[in-house]
Amino acid sequence: MVSRLFQMVYLLMDKPYITAKELSETLEVSMRTVYRDVDKLSSAGIPIYANRGKGGGISLLSDYVLDKMVLTKDEKAKIAESLQALSSVDDADEKQALARLQSFFGTELSDWIEIEFTSWGDSSEEAERFRQLKQAILHHNYVEIVYSGSNQKTVKRLVKPLKLCFREQAWYLYAYCEMRKDYRFFKLRRISALHLKEEQFEAETVGKLLQDHSYHDNLSEPVTVKISIQKEMAFRAYDELLNVKTLKNGNLTCEITVVDMDWFVGFLFSYGPYAEIIEPDHVRLLVKDQLKEMLKQYE
Repeated sequence: MVSRLFQMVYLLMDKPYITAKELSETLEVSMRTVYRDVDKLSSAGIPIYANRGKGGGISLLSDYVLDKMVLTKDEKAKIAESLQALSSVDDADEKQALARLQSFFGTELSDWIEIEFTSWGDSSEEAERFRQLKQAILHHNYVEIVYSGSNQKTVKRLVKPLKLCFREQAWYLYAYCEMRKDYRFFKLRRISALHLKEEQFEAETVGKLLQDHSYHDNLSEPVTVKISIQKEMAFRAYDELLNVKTLKNGNLTCEITVVDMDWFVGFLFSYGPYAEIIEPDHVRLLVKDQLKEMLKQYE
């Protein structure tokens, strides 16, 4: 795998049209692996495409300059940036191959940004779960999970993992649930156990998920919540919230679009007595009921 991606691009630059069978024999891998490599290169910004069936084959875009020596500086930079983005979430052995592809286009990127999505503390278990799900999505393997839903029930589910999504400080798995016979979002931190199955499913395209508000399971319909925050917590509000307005007395108000009510309630409680929901009333009542249940623990 270390050099296969590089070798495939090099072959296509030398010969603009090759069948999947020819690549399979040349690279000594299965045709399924060839098509997976094409997907990887395409997602990395390499202008490659495949036509299946009789007369089909794999090639670089015909209207794209193939000679790396005459690529513009901007074209080289964009391809290198795409490769770097892909390598940031790829396996260690694949990073070397992607780095070689980047050098092939004759450009290097400055180390200008670093992102860490995990929380403080030991994140090794979460990172391993993320890695397993990524592999299951890329290789189309069923996954069996033990999941704690918002209905306070912990159940075992067989799912087809389709995409990992990040929203409101949390990772979610978008998958088809065989038990519910429907598509669902599953919060990664609510998955207490995970097992990759050998059985595979047919790949499917899901498109953009976080823009059309088609949420399921632990994600609810978007609700706009207006909150008031006392000035003692202004430092947190400015760090964590958008569209914060400052009142004459120094206190703050803010409107938040909430799609995960469980997360929001926990977030609000972290402000203690310094935050209050102004509207809507049904969210105020929900928080009030949860506070009553919490008080029972100390009676």
